[in-house]
Amino acid sequence: MSFHVIMACHNRCELTVQAVRLAQASADRANAVVSFTVFDDGSSDGTAEQLLQLPSAVTILSGDGSAFWASGMAQAEARVLEQASVVTGDFLVWLNDDVMLDVQAFPSILGAVERAESGSVLVGAMRDIDSGEVTYSGLRRAGPHPLSFTIVPPDARAVPVEAFNGNLVVVPVEVAGTLGGIDGGFSHALADIDYGLRAGRFGIPVLLIPHTLGTCSRNMPIPRSDVKSDWRTFTGPKGGGNFVSLRRILRKSNPNSWLLVVLTSYLLWWARRLLTCLPDIRLQAGRSRICGLIARRRNDEA
Repeated sequence: MSFHVIMACHNRCELTVQAVRLAQASADRANAVVSFTVFDDGSSDGTAEQLLQLPSAVTILSGDGSAFWASGMAQAEARVLEQASVVTGDFLVWLNDDVMLDVQAFPSILGAVERAESGSVLVGAMRDIDSGEVTYSGLRRAGPHPLSFTIVPPDARAVPVEAFNGNLVVVPVEVAGTLGGIDGGFSHALADIDYGLRAGRFGIPVLLIPHTLGTCSRNMPIPRSDVKSDWRTFTGPKGGGNFVSLRRILRKSNPNSWLLVVLTSYLLWWARRLLTCLPDIRLQAGRSRICGLIARRRNDEA
């Protein structure tokens, strides 16, 4: 049994190198055979050079900076699966380059593999390094919208989930072949959600490994700007409202109504955005009213 770790990175040298070091240390604790295939998407900070200096078995794939997460991970996965040394019984391990694994992560993964039904996809939950709050994990549906999910906190036992955040995922190589691999046609987001939903349609169990297995703080929210800029961020390559990605995933789950769902998603975004503007509008109106009263009073005194 070998574990083939796949990663995608771009200009986060220190984080990426530390992620590989900690993953290797955890694998060593479990006496697990591990290798790393990293898609370096045009980094200019020396990431590839630093990774190749590590004592771990690291293969670097180079991009031009346009791949984003989904395509980078898909290309790393494809490279691993085409190698003759990868056999049935091996595992692919998705690992985000900002995930800092606990030393007990791989021992926990091995235990979960032994206890789980053969052919299961296993998901590792992450926690915030300061608060300990679960940040990324398995997901369950939470509402009528087909992409509405709630995070599932890990338990003392493995629990089934419907989808997942792709920070740490363990996939048997035969399952990757059955599912067709990570869909690199997504711009950035939703490729992990799509993978989990696809596993469900194939009847493949998706299980959340007990306890958190490492730290990964949530991405800092982008500061609110003007409406036009916020809309561009939301619909951009890394935004949750990217049209290409929404169309791609919804055509699979809602083939007859996907466009209606996309339009509904956009209307909900605009409704929430306008509601957040109301306090500012009211404050500005109040300021204008006060300024008007002061001006009139000064005119009366004059």
